[in-house]
Amino acid sequence: MPMTDLEVALSGVSVVLLLVTVFLVVIVQYYRGKAREYYGNWQTRQTGAYTMGTRQVMGDMSQVLGTFAMLGDYEQVILLSTTSSQASLDLLGVGADSLDFIELKKKGAGLGSSEKKIRRLVQERKVRYVVKDVELPGSVQVTERRKTD
Repeated sequence: MPMTDLEVALSGVSVVLLLVTVFLVVIVQYYRGKAREYYGNWQTRQTGAYTMGTRQVMGDMSQVLGTFAMLGDYEQVILLSTTSSQASLDLLGVGADSLDFIELKKKGAGLGSSEKKIRRLVQERKVRYVVKDVELPGSVQVTERRKTD
């Protein structure tokens, strides 16, 4: 028995709906995969940021505690402050007969290239004591003082 026009139309609609459903399932699976990928990347970045932050905090705590632990070893302990997060030197220790350039490191950590450069300059005795005169107001001029007091 032949199909009626209504049955043919409903069959066509069923096929179209089936194709649309398959297409939507494929699209949903694709975007789920992308979402998982982005979430995995985000988690990796978050873990990396947390680890870096933890290392920075531990480094800061070590520096502060190390500074306090050395207060009795020197007549003066001078904390070097800088806007650079990659400072090459942490402290100066003034003793009775020496000036120590101090870099605080976590036990077992190596020196960076800029820290090695400072150590080399100190070891080669290429160190100077410089007084700079600053004139304010007007234009700021910084000049090296020729005569020591």
